[in-house]
Amino acid sequence: MTVRLLAQAGVRDSLRAYWFWLNAGIFVAGGLLLMLFGQVDVTLLGYRSYGRALAGLMQLALFVVPLMALLSAGAAISGARETGALDYLLAQPVTRGEVFAGKWLGVVSAVVASLVVGYGVTGAVAAAKGVPALPIAMLLLFTIVLAAAFVSIGLWVSARTSTRGRATSVVFTLWLAFLALGSLGLMAAFVRWGLPAGLLEIWSLVNPVEAFRLAMIALLETDPGLFGPAGASLLGRLGRAGLIAAASGSLVLWTAVAYWAGRRAFMSAE
Repeated sequence: MTVRLLAQAGVRDSLRAYWFWLNAGIFVAGGLLLMLFGQVDVTLLGYRSYGRALAGLMQLALFVVPLMALLSAGAAISGARETGALDYLLAQPVTRGEVFAGKWLGVVSAVVASLVVGYGVTGAVAAAKGVPALPIAMLLLFTIVLAAAFVSIGLWVSARTSTRGRATSVVFTLWLAFLALGSLGLMAAFVRWGLPAGLLEIWSLVNPVEAFRLAMIALLETDPGLFGPAGASLLGRLGRAGLIAAASGSLVLWTAVAYWAGRRAFMSAE
């Protein structure tokens, strides 16, 4: 009961933030544009056509969803600590563990609600243009897992920072770092430093952004050229099912480990 009430408060806090609605609006508008003007006429171009449109929606999710989750989670604890609301909350008959769980659940619920609306609107347009519902549903499912991983990361940062501004700076830096260390950026670094190719393959699964991208490309069975060298090598080693399982496991592990680390930091904070 306590965690549920705290989660409801967390949802309200997230929904009051203008940047939350800004990110959600960008995601919905971008998805609609992709489906309305992308190549999705399956009677003319077949599966490959809407696969491209879904790949575009996946790329949009890669940019918007992690930032939405990080900003929401980054402000959840640090913002309450800065205003003194956290001290008041902890003076009530609640445990720190319940507060942390409630904050996490509240942010995840708000982000998931926005994703369901976004994919619901996009899916309706896609269905009207002949795109099957299953690919949209799978993309939504994996995007929710991606969001949960970045909520955990953001809440970990929030538990370790004293102000909302500092937390925002850290999570924004993390967002840029994960994107910059994607397939192309990391390949350039590996070529420059002469690092082994196997390490690049490992990092492709460790980086949650890359793990999500590889899983969705394998799942949607879109253009194999989108995998990149590291992804193509992993596909050859693991197969599509193995690559999807490995990438999914990476996202789930990020969610669990970052949640545990954030909870531990919050429990030990003064």
